[in-house]
Amino acid sequence: MLPSYVHPLERGMEELPDAFTFPFRYTPHPLCRRAALIVQDKLREMGVKEGKMFGVIICKAGMNNEERRNKNEELVFLAAYSGQLLGGYDHPWFVPPVVDYLDPECYFQKEQGEIVGLGRRMEALKNSEERKEWQARVTQLTAERDAAVAEAKRVYKEGREARAHERERMNNEERRNKDEEWRISETMMIRESQQQKADIQRAKGLHREEIAELEGRLAALNATVHELYEERKRRSEALQQWLFEQFVFLNGRGEQRGLVEIFRRPTRSLARPQQRISASVAQDGLTFSQPVVSVATRNGGEAVAETPIPSGAGECCAPKLLQAAYLLGLEPLAMAEFWWGPSTPEHYKEPGAFFPACHNKCRPILGFMLQGLNVEPDPAEHYEQALKPVRIVWEDESLAVIEKPEGWCSIPGKSDQANLYDEALRLWPDIDGSVVVHRLDQDTSGVMVIAKNARVHRALSQQFERREVKKRYVAILEGRSERMKNERMKSEKCNIPSTSGIIQLPIGPDLENMPRRRVDWENGKEAVTIYEVIGEEAAGTRIAFYPQTGRTHQLRVHSASPEGLDAPIVGDRLYGHVADRLYLHAEAIDFVHPVTHERLHFEVPAPF
Repeated sequence: MLPSYVHPLERGMEELPDAFTFPFRYTPHPLCRRAALIVQDKLREMGVKEGKMFGVIICKAGMNNEERRNKNEELVFLAAYSGQLLGGYDHPWFVPPVVDYLDPECYFQKEQGEIVGLGRRMEALKNSEERKEWQARVTQLTAERDAAVAEAKRVYKEGREARAHERERMNNEERRNKDEEWRISETMMIRESQQQKADIQRAKGLHREEIAELEGRLAALNATVHELYEERKRRSEALQQWLFEQFVFLNGRGEQRGLVEIFRRPTRSLARPQQRISASVAQDGLTFSQPVVSVATRNGGEAVAETPIPSGAGECCAPKLLQAAYLLGLEPLAMAEFWWGPSTPEHYKEPGAFFPACHNKCRPILGFMLQGLNVEPDPAEHYEQALKPVRIVWEDESLAVIEKPEGWCSIPGKSDQANLYDEALRLWPDIDGSVVVHRLDQDTSGVMVIAKNARVHRALSQQFERREVKKRYVAILEGRSERMKNERMKSEKCNIPSTSGIIQLPIGPDLENMPRRRVDWENGKEAVTIYEVIGEEAAGTRIAFYPQTGRTHQLRVHSASPEGLDAPIVGDRLYGHVADRLYLHAEAIDFVHPVTHERLHFEVPAPF
């Protein structure tokens, strides 16, 4: 009998996928979308309010028996959540964790309890009444000593000034027995000075023994606190390492590999071990571009690159789902992850939107777990639709204005990606120096400028840096403008605050969810966008953008963020929902020709 977290899924009219989902960039399969809706209904039933990533995996049941030969065999799906849900793992509707370290009888919980006890002892010692009394007494005695020293120094200073005045008076006085009187007065002044200096030294020694005794007690107590801190730190690190060692994953071949081994991966010998480079690590048909940070050991011409294991590795949805499917002998067909619940402005995620697996935690793990499965090629390398050709809008001997269709990269990336740099060299073989002056996202279409020599490239780049180039984008946003709402739209979401305005939200990388960007008020770079609502149509709200800065994903983040327009661009697979394309187009550009100094303006109407 199958466990409670295996749920039947009607086959319906959907075609089964030909290959398993490439988890880092994908379009959710219709079966996954249907399963996700079932999960969302379950979350509503459970009263889940916290924002979290959830996932589903579609599988064939009975892959180890005769039913596998039946084309109409039963489909099932499993569901998972990232980390913990409602503070625990005790949710039998969802797959179990790879390691249940919340079990009260587990070594982790027992050791964690002792570590917490060390912390409590530390806090008890630091906050004890005895320590507070000692510290207060030292503060009081020190203040009395400092006050006595200050008073003694004041008396000495005033005496020194009085003695100087007396010496000056006697030197100017003419009378008998001056020498004898001067000698007597000078002797008295010297004794007075010595006495006052001695008073200063005595003041400095006030309460010395009592202060020393109390400070000794405090030092001993602080040493005990430090020992407890070091013990807690050592045991915490050891417990974290123990926990990592408990995570053992399966792959499609039935092989096992531990988390520690997965993050200690072999690489080719590097000429510069400490140089930060990017290496393509091939893992049984899956090629992942990963940073090689440092080299730990060398053996037989190979180097082992140590990558720190991120906290929470192995607790995301994708590893949980694959592990459960393998353990049950199910055949994985497709997988998808989606966000459900509220999100923070800095990490905005549209509820119900699908997202790729995270990179820093899941990419190494999935690189092993997917071995043995027939996995889709990375859509970044094999774009989903046939690419349209690049169209030349205008050109002369110095530069060209072209229309970039969606799907083309602006600059070279992976080896088989179509990009404008290579296309420009094909169109103009005599090009000298850099080519691409500015960039558009791969999924964005529109007008771009190509330089044909280094001098023109430099001059155009300086115009962009000085913000002298004017650009206009057209997009269709999910949702409606409040001011343009009509009776027909009464039931639709109206979130765009006005028909025009300016968005100023700093943008920085979302390191845990690359290549996403996020609003970052602490470390983000300035990003400014002017917008104007053009009109409403069936797909959403058509809007014009006038970016004043050129940050990566600027228009996409400013659209999707609740602090911006709170309306993702239609087809934005990173910040909204997948569609047939990203409905964002660079429609117009205005700049000064670097050679003729003529002001040029070009428009390429949006294809949507």
